[in-house]
Amino acid sequence: MGEMRIEDAWPDPPGGVTVTGRVRGGAIRRGDTLRLTVDGGSFVVTVERFLRLCGRQDPGIARPEENTALVLRPVPDGIALIGGLLHTEPGDPARP
Repeated sequence: MGEMRIEDAWPDPPGGVTVTGRVRGGAIRRGDTLRLTVDGGSFVVTVERFLRLCGRQDPGIARPEENTALVLRPVPDGIALIGGLLHTEPGDPARP
């Protein structure tokens, strides 16, 4: 199961929210559905795309121990994302 603690966040001009952090456990892929746990709530979000920041070379996957910046949708308005946790759902049948 991949997870990432959110270290920074900002609005993405084309839409969505960009978040940065270091991946732990397993990979996170473009198109993954993730659980966002933050601000006393839990939300389902999708990885829309990756930004080419933090020395990343592959625009479709963030591997364990990589720093990454990814764009999420939909993210509810008005929640404090920094410090939140993103993680893949265990046993997700959509994951290879």
